[in-house]
Order: sequence, then structure tokens, then C-alpha cells
Amino acid sequence: MNTNLSFLKFTRSLVRHRSCGRACSPSEVPSNTKLTILPNGIRIATEETRSPLACISLFAEAGSRYEKACNNGIFHFIEHLIYKGFKSMTKSELQDLCFCSGIKFSATTGRELQVFSARCLPECSLIVIDIFSKMLKEPAFFENEIEMERYTLTKELIDADNDPKQVLFDYLHQTAFQGTPLAQRVIGSQRNLKSFDAAYCSMIIKDHYQPYKLAFVSSGCVKHDEMSQQVNTHFGCMQGDPAMQSDEGSCRFTGSEVIFRDDSLPYAHVALAFEAPGYNTTDYWTMLAAACMLGSFDRSQGRSENHAYHLAQAGGTGICERYEPFYIPYRDVGLWGVYFVAHKMHLEDMLYNVQKTLMGLCTMSQFSDVQRGVNAAKLLVARSVQGTIDSCHDVGFQIMYRCGRQSLQDSYDCLSSVNHNVLREVCDKYLYDRCPAVAAVGPTENLPEYNRIRAGMYWLRR
Repeated sequence: MNTNLSFLKFTRSLVRHRSCGRACSPSEVPSNTKLTILPNGIRIATEETRSPLACISLFAEAGSRYEKACNNGIFHFIEHLIYKGFKSMTKSELQDLCFCSGIKFSATTGRELQVFSARCLPECSLIVIDIFSKMLKEPAFFENEIEMERYTLTKELIDADNDPKQVLFDYLHQTAFQGTPLAQRVIGSQRNLKSFDAAYCSMIIKDHYQPYKLAFVSSGCVKHDEMSQQVNTHFGCMQGDPAMQSDEGSCRFTGSEVIFRDDSLPYAHVALAFEAPGYNTTDYWTMLAAACMLGSFDRSQGRSENHAYHLAQAGGTGICERYEPFYIPYRDVGLWGVYFVAHKMHLEDMLYNVQKTLMGLCTMSQFSDVQRGVNAAKLLVARSVQGTIDSCHDVGFQIMYRCGRQSLQDSYDCLSSVNHNVLREVCDKYLYDRCPAVAAVGPTENLPEYNRIRAGMYWLRR
């Protein structure tokens, strides 16, 4: 009894540690969202709606941040193999069951989280939970499936290397977080791919997928009590091992640049990024609004000179093909910046306008511009919870990062509190006179050197 109580205290404290240091309470979730934590640490969250369909997802703390250089890509490899059959169910039996029940499974792997999802009718939730249970308790990695997926992933690696944007953002993470696990690619490398086998995949499933790293989330017409009972029946007996707590690694940001020159490409792809706050910080909402203030532009748009965003007006003069801001938040750090595609002779002009706009955010943000960005951010947040699938993923991300869910109205209130004075202060903190991380792919001969880019991050006339 004492052992069980001590392990329960460990799992509760670990959940608090992984969710910005506080335990969740019923007041922290909207009325239609309910949260339960089992004694072994598994989190169960449900959002009850009147949708005729349900989305049930299994979230796990897994990804390239939890990998080492020697096994980088193992979680992405497991993602491709997990639905290929179990010890008590063959691949064909699983496919027949999904076809007859109308269940559609999917899986995604990121740098910090891995998500297994199922879209189904509410009455099929028991089948979905049972399949998730077989995934973790009865994984069967057959040699023929391993070789087939190894071939598929080899082609996926080739396709990824042929996509300039994907290569660019992989390079951006490598230079911004160099020497840390966040620098690793999700897809891994060809060398590691050849070394993965069934025994190693089974060991990773057993050792890494501990109960205190898991969360079951549903959105739709699924009752919370039924969901909790089903999960407790299948996973309540899982006992976590405190020794298997994974190390997230450091999140050190390094201002630097990486350039892959390829004159065969018609345009250059460039990203300028800065160290930004993580998902759990109060500055997250301000930086989200700041990203929305930059707008976006594509050359296919007409009448760009009448665009509301100043950077889009500059892009419409022909100095870029397209641009878009990005904000990639992680648990404790993030990347915030601008990605653009331009002709090699216009790189300096476009970069000048980007830095001019960023300095304007820090020093000359106007009330009307901030309100436009806040309203655009509210629209972005609203779109992230429309439908059962998006809403389920939103609940899962918040449960994994915060151990609680913030309602849409609370998110609106956080964004409404951002004014021009707050935005100037926060942008000055993260952007003004800061060393950026620069990544470029393509004909980059005319891209200014890093010292000149760094010098453009402050104004002497401030």
C-alpha cells in the first residue's frame, strides 16, 4: 500500500512538472470538457458535443526531442508500423474490423508529441480503446512489414530532401538549437533507418510509453464516465517505472546561420527566426498576435498595393514570390520569424523590408495595427477548434502542455489584453537587438552575410 501511494505521488508530481508546475483543477477546464487522472498517471479528457462523429486520440510524449543521435527517427518509424497488426490480431483482421465499423485511423509524429487518432461513430469508442490497448501491450513488428516500411521511408526521405521548404525548416532547427535534441529531424536518417529492427521497436514501446506520458482525448458524443471506465479497464493495470522518465534535453538557442546554396533552383527560400516563448508562457499570446500582424502574401494575389499589411505591400512590388510568418511553440521554447521565397537578385531588398517591419513592431506599433493582428489571431484560434478532429487535437495539446484546457473565451480574453504598449514591450524583449537564426536554400549568392543581418536588428535612432 505504501508503494502504491508513493508511486501515485510520483505520477501526480510528474504531471505537474510536465504541465508548467501546477496540478489541474475542475475550474481550469470549460464546462463541456472533463478531465480525469488515473492513479498510474494516465490523463483522460473528453469534450462532449452533439456531433454525430467522434474523434478519439492517444497522445504520447514522444518525438525527436526524446531521441538520441543513434536512434533518431525511431518514433516516426514506429508510427508507420503501429497499425500493421498485433500479436492477437493480424493486419487483415484489423483492416476488416475498421472497414466494418467505419473507423479511420491516423498517426502523426512531431518533435515533442506523437498522436494516434481515430474517427468513428460514438458507439465504436470501445473498439478504438481496445485497439489502442493492443498497440501498447501486444505490438507485433513483422519482418515483412518492417522491410516494406523501410522502403517506404527511404522514398519519403528522398521526397523530403527534394522539398526546399522542408529542408529549410530542418536546417533552421539544426542551426537554432544546435547541440540539443530539438535540432534533430523527426524523420531521422537513412543510416539509423537501416539499423531499426523488431526487437528494438518492441523495447522502445515497452520502455518509453509509460502511463504518465499518455493522455486519452475524445471530442464528440462520447460520455466521460464511459471513456474513463474503458481506459481504466484496459490501461489501469499499467505500472509506470520512474527510472524510465525521459530526458527532454536542453533547449539552448544559438544565433547562427546555415546556407545550402543550390543555383539550380529558380528561387531562394529564406527563414529568419528568433528565440520565442514556449506554449506555457504568458507572452505566447502576444507573440501570436505579433505574427498575425505581419500578414502574408503570394504573388497570385491581385492589387497588392492596397494590402493592409505593410510587408505585403512591399512584397507586391515584385521583390518576393511569397512570404508568411511562423510561430512554432514547444514546451519551453519556440521559434518565431518570417519565411519568404524570392529571386536571387531581390534577397537583400526583401530582407531589408522584413527587418524594417520587425523593428517597427518593437518601436512604432500602432493601436489599429495591433487590433488587426489580435482579430486575425482570434480567427486562427477559432479555426483550431472547429469540428471534432481539430477540437480533439486542441484538447490534447493543452492537456499535454498545461494539464488543463483553456476555453475559447479565455483565449479571446488573453488576446484582447494585448495592446500596442504590451506588444512593443514583448517584441523588444524577444526581437530588438537579438541574434537571429538564419537558414537559406537555393541561389543565395546575394544574401547578405550574417553580420549585416545581425546589424539590422536595431535602430540607432530609437
